[in-house]
Amino acid sequence: MESSETQKRLHRLETFEEGRDELNLAEFPLAAICNRYLDGTKTVVFEDTVWDDEKRKRLPRKLTISGSDRFGLPTAKDDDVLLACVQLSSLGNFTQREVHFSRYELLKLLRWPDETRYYRRLATSLRRWKGLTVYSDRAFYDKARRSWVNRDFGIFDNLYIYERDEVDKREASADSWLVWNEVVFGSFSAGYLKKLDWDLYLRLKDPVAKRLYRFLDKRFYHSDRLVLDLNELAFNKVRVSPNYNTAQAKRALMKGIRELEHLWDLRPAPEEKRFSKISRGKWEVEFQKRKRKKPTKNQIERSPNELSFKLTKRGIGPAMANELTEKFPAERIQTMIELFDWHNEKGEERGAGFLVAGIRSAEPYVMPKGFQTEAVRERKRREMAVANRKREEQRRRKQHSEHQKIKEENAPFEEFWKGLSSIKQQEFLAEALISTDRTKKEGFSRLKTLGGPAYEHYRQMILKEHFQRTIRLPDKSISITGR
Repeated sequence: MESSETQKRLHRLETFEEGRDELNLAEFPLAAICNRYLDGTKTVVFEDTVWDDEKRKRLPRKLTISGSDRFGLPTAKDDDVLLACVQLSSLGNFTQREVHFSRYELLKLLRWPDETRYYRRLATSLRRWKGLTVYSDRAFYDKARRSWVNRDFGIFDNLYIYERDEVDKREASADSWLVWNEVVFGSFSAGYLKKLDWDLYLRLKDPVAKRLYRFLDKRFYHSDRLVLDLNELAFNKVRVSPNYNTAQAKRALMKGIRELEHLWDLRPAPEEKRFSKISRGKWEVEFQKRKRKKPTKNQIERSPNELSFKLTKRGIGPAMANELTEKFPAERIQTMIELFDWHNEKGEERGAGFLVAGIRSAEPYVMPKGFQTEAVRERKRREMAVANRKREEQRRRKQHSEHQKIKEENAPFEEFWKGLSSIKQQEFLAEALISTDRTKKEGFSRLKTLGGPAYEHYRQMILKEHFQRTIRLPDKSISITGR
């Protein structure tokens, strides 16, 4: 049974929306946007220039990231996991370098399915970040010193993953923990952070859209209009494949840009206006932030409940949001919010009017093909998890039964063999090799010098077959598959 404190913590993680992003990580993302670095690449270098206030000129800067031999470099999913770890620290107001958590809690925060493979994926991501080293030559901004500095550091100093998180997930005990590197945590403590719409970030599907959202949201702080070098943006900030030509880089960016135009405050623009050719091989890309009238913080705080808050986040005024939550069932409102998000994530833009009309509709709304509410998906995930646990339990029982059967079948031979002296054992083996067939004898001879499990398997098989032939037990046979 979950404690009330655990329930509150899980609810807070599931409904978490206003997050934080570290500005160095938004400027120089450390993860790829795809899985290409799983090809064995362990080190990547990025170079550009930065303005130095003291020297009054632009100076070169370089960022080198190097992954471990075992886990390699981070990819797009790993970026989500690291950002989720930042949110865990944000929930604690960045007061402690050591953060305690469970993988179940991280799944809830990331809104990933509660399935075995996702527990394993989380562990891999965390270890991948633990193995990463960052070498910064003027690429890391130290807010406390107000300058770009040289720093060589990791992301986590220490990491402990409680392997029974999956079994004990309903307890949600924070038995795993990580310790941020002091350089990274120092940036947290110095407040080199920006707000991050965590709900929006998770609704973005394309890794390019997620990367662009973090980078542009940082840059829009100074201006609502940005003009950037295409190669600089694509290769050093978003990190599309370095093998892409200009056309491929533009296509990769446009997919993420279109998603941000639908879900975020990025002003739509046709591709021919988005990209401008300056000279041979040189292109620029322009972004403008769309001005939207959003509810003020005070207005949102006056929303009486969580559903009202969600409605105001999607463009409905606080008064209307309160009215809808008072008059209509919570289940209907939640379903329409999810449908609203589903359409917009597919690029089928829907406004606040669609959401209001759907909630107020006198007839049940006919759901489009392919749409499922989160409640339905969660029920299916639970059913699948139960089925998987049953299959795993059956497999373990079968494996245990087979192991016991083999043990019982092999008991007469084991007793016989232990009763022989070392000399008698060698004599018995010599007899067994004479009487065994040619294939087994050749396998035994080939593997004898190497040793190891394969050799021992051949040896046991030959010995047990000879024991069966010479002792001739009438009621029991000796398993030749046991090792």
